Amino acid sequence: MSKKPAVEGGTPVRSEKLPFFRVAIDDRDIANVTEALRSGWLTVGPKTEAFEARLREYIGANHVLAVSSCSEAMLISLKALRIGPGDEVITSALTFASTVHAIVHAGAQPVLVDIEPETFGADPTSISAKITPKTRAVMPVHFGGQACRIEDICELAKRHGHHVVEDAAHSFGGSVAGIPIGRFGDVTTFSFYATKNLTTGEGGAIATMDDELAAQLRLLSYHGMSRDSWRRYTDKGSWFYEVELSGFKANMSDLHASLGLSQLERFGAMLERRRAIAERFCEKLAGSDCFELPSERAGNYHTWHLFVVRLVQGALSIGRDEFIRALTAENIGSSVHFIPIYRHPFFKKYDPDPTEFPVTEDYFSRCISLPIFPDMTNDDVDDVVEALNRIAEYYRVG
Repeated sequence: MSKKPAVEGGTPVRSEKLPFFRVAIDDRDIANVTEALRSGWLTVGPKTEAFEARLREYIGANHVLAVSSCSEAMLISLKALRIGPGDEVITSALTFASTVHAIVHAGAQPVLVDIEPETFGADPTSISAKITPKTRAVMPVHFGGQACRIEDICELAKRHGHHVVEDAAHSFGGSVAGIPIGRFGDVTTFSFYATKNLTTGEGGAIATMDDELAAQLRLLSYHGMSRDSWRRYTDKGSWFYEVELSGFKANMSDLHASLGLSQLERFGAMLERRRAIAERFCEKLAGSDCFELPSERAGNYHTWHLFVVRLVQGALSIGRDEFIRALTAENIGSSVHFIPIYRHPFFKKYDPDPTEFPVTEDYFSRCISLPIFPDMTNDDVDDVVEALNRIAEYYRVG
């Protein structure tokens, strides 16, 4: 009876819920945000500038702009590259809605491509097949904390004279052959949302090596104004400003930046803990014939934002959705990343035929994102593994 899944009447593996994610906030984070509150700077100010400087140093990019979200980062990046109506932007069918929303809000046409099965990023061969005379840019997605085949994609884009705007919402801290993500495409966008490996609560950043593009991005991020707001209110500032173009309100505040600065101090340790958790999952599940495990592509440094297992086709009498319900009954949180873009009602008009995306369809039908966050203990990991094996054994075919 003890080995029967909880969903079938057995005793749950855990008495208390293990969430899919828990944010890593400590007393240093709270103290840093409190300091920002007491300073009097609540909007963009010295903390934001300091955060940008630290990000530039970390990535090795010439310019980093801290913004309100990765979604805004992608939109103003497309705008800065003057991509709009009549243009096509190629991106992955496996991504969150914000990637494609940015293309739509820019006025361009999103063109979806299939993924490749090693990194779950856009397949360069599929990208090549979708290029038309209207293509202006490629927006590759670094999925789950691992770089896609970004070198191949940049080479392909360069051959055709296309821009590369990277969606690295999952992958701050990742690298390829020792080169940090943020130094490959024309622009790289990052997310520091609450669930990300490094969080500012809400927020994001844009990295670029291009001086002219960086100046345009900064203008676009704050109403097209020629000066930062905080400089106008310092004793060295001026009341005078000029609006040079139609911009957006996309700046990061000092409150958010203060949390980011604090998180950066222990970011390396948090990444290493994620790596240790991923390695423990792989070690404990290595012998199972019911799960396909994620891998790290040669040369990549994986930040393990997600740990996604896939059910082996035909091994179980239940599907992915039923398996997740069984995990929930065991008090184990889980999720799915992502529902393919073309399956959402709004995006169906752009490419509604799932048969164009066989690798994405296969991945989506079998994927389960397991809990992975720095505060997880080894016992937590072992509980997840026990629940996975208990459910798999009960529903095993044959």
